[in-house]
Amino acid sequence: MCGIAGIAHWSGRDFGSPLKSMVSSLRHRGPDGQGFYSSEGVELGHSRLSIVDLDGGAQPMLSVGNRFCVTFNGEIYGYERIKKRVNYPYQSSSDTEVLLALYQAYGANMVEALPGMFAFAIWDSDQKTLFCARDRFGEKPFYYALGENNEFIFASEIKAIIASGLVTPEIDPGSVTHFLRKLYVNPGRTIYKNIHTLNPGCYLQVTESGIVERLYWDFPETNGVVSIDNAVEELECKLGRAIKDQLVADVPVGAFLSGGLDSSSIVASAVHQKPDLMTLSYRFRKEFDEGSYAKEVSDLYGTQHIEMFEGDFSLRDTLLLLSEVYDEPFADSSSVPTYLICKEARKHCKVVLTGDGADELFGGYAWKYRPFHFQLGVKDDKPLRLLAGFLVNKLLAKLPNSQQFSHRAVAYKNEFSGKSLRQSMDELYVMFSDGELSDLGLRIPEVHGGPRFSDFNEVLKEDMSDYMAGDILVKTDRASMANGLELRSPFLDWELAEYVMSLPGRMKVDARNDKILLRETFGNKLPVSVKNRSKQGFGSPISKWLALPEMVEAKDYYFSGERRISKYLDMKSVSKFKDYDDERTWSLLLFSMWCETWEA
Repeated sequence: MCGIAGIAHWSGRDFGSPLKSMVSSLRHRGPDGQGFYSSEGVELGHSRLSIVDLDGGAQPMLSVGNRFCVTFNGEIYGYERIKKRVNYPYQSSSDTEVLLALYQAYGANMVEALPGMFAFAIWDSDQKTLFCARDRFGEKPFYYALGENNEFIFASEIKAIIASGLVTPEIDPGSVTHFLRKLYVNPGRTIYKNIHTLNPGCYLQVTESGIVERLYWDFPETNGVVSIDNAVEELECKLGRAIKDQLVADVPVGAFLSGGLDSSSIVASAVHQKPDLMTLSYRFRKEFDEGSYAKEVSDLYGTQHIEMFEGDFSLRDTLLLLSEVYDEPFADSSSVPTYLICKEARKHCKVVLTGDGADELFGGYAWKYRPFHFQLGVKDDKPLRLLAGFLVNKLLAKLPNSQQFSHRAVAYKNEFSGKSLRQSMDELYVMFSDGELSDLGLRIPEVHGGPRFSDFNEVLKEDMSDYMAGDILVKTDRASMANGLELRSPFLDWELAEYVMSLPGRMKVDARNDKILLRETFGNKLPVSVKNRSKQGFGSPISKWLALPEMVEAKDYYFSGERRISKYLDMKSVSKFKDYDDERTWSLLLFSMWCETWEA
């Protein structure tokens, strides 16, 4: 895991100094070493976190014959199998060299069967072209921009592009709107108009005449003929193979163990590959602590269990630090405990397995997904749908705690409205209303979105391409890399994820259960208390946090009309939210902090 950067310029100008500034800004991603490559038309840089082939994997790496040069961030899982299939005079035992071998053999087609999490760029010194690619789910970031003289500038993080001094960033108001509505920036855009992101599952071919982006992977179609027994057997096999590949490292490897179903399933599978597995649990204070569940799983499998305890910390200082870490507005409150966990975990190991991706694959966000399960059953004609929706809402008033009635009400509303899936999902979890955003001075974009909802898997795919890519994977990448830690997600193994996504929705969510397939596969391998748990996630007491004396003082400062946030939002409207102490207050506070950190 590393930081990559580069400038393709097709000129005789020296860009060595801007590149050094870029790589220096990425030192946190790769504290073990830096490397540079310069040739006619290009400058490539790399900041290395050594995981595999500690002595021979330095980058940027040249191919045999020196025609190609690669700078790479990520891990190619199962790369030893690939090496045996590709005839190439390998000079190292690193996965980086596999990329050079594949590109030399297959060109752009190399990515179609490339496993792992990755973002990389390969320079062809003969053709003076740059080939850039990103993994299927967006685990590893890739940003780029064009300089004044058409230079192509790319990096693992936006801060490196800004550090080049070749781009003057311009705030995108549409991205500000998306951030305030969802707490994260749209994964297909950035907070800046003139800095872009390479979409997951895509590659770029960059030449002096321009940039071409192509999609090399898309979500699979649903296979409705698979039995649950066959699916359980296949999932267990594929997850075991994914974990075996992801345990490969020349440094200590551990696994996060929260005590939830996802991380416990990873541990239950991993101990068969690594009996002396190290597990790491973070003990929170009071209501958010899951340590007892994690201990049950650890005791069951005899892992080398390490408990990390939440200590005292300054929330204001941590939020200011995270403004630097994320370099785009990011207000998912779980970013705070995620960062603290990664900081503590780095004291014990350099690579950690996680359960990320399981919620989106298996249907873990029941509050979000179940209405669409019910919607599939809405077959009545229009008048009956209207009557049903009316009656359900009346019942809701008398039964406010009935979650199933609530889900059915949303289902009838979605079906009757005629809105697309994307529009329906977009309305499920929004911080500010359209009216509030308009009062803040922001334009409300119309949400478009493809066909009507017809297959439950469409819901999960939508969440994987939006929420997971824009929030979950951004959060984990930045929090871990800021601490020189590599996180690996076996559930996002390409072949495993593609298989699970193809399975019918009935194996994931029904009227009463979620993660059906995962519980069927690992339920009898876990303590009953863990098997039957609903999702908890990282809790963050936003209201209590915002009432802390240091945060009251912070609100006074960052909600002031003298702050840079006033360049983008109407401060009279902003001030109304100052003391609500909810997620609206939180997101505006973090946006103001971000503006002070990054906007001149």
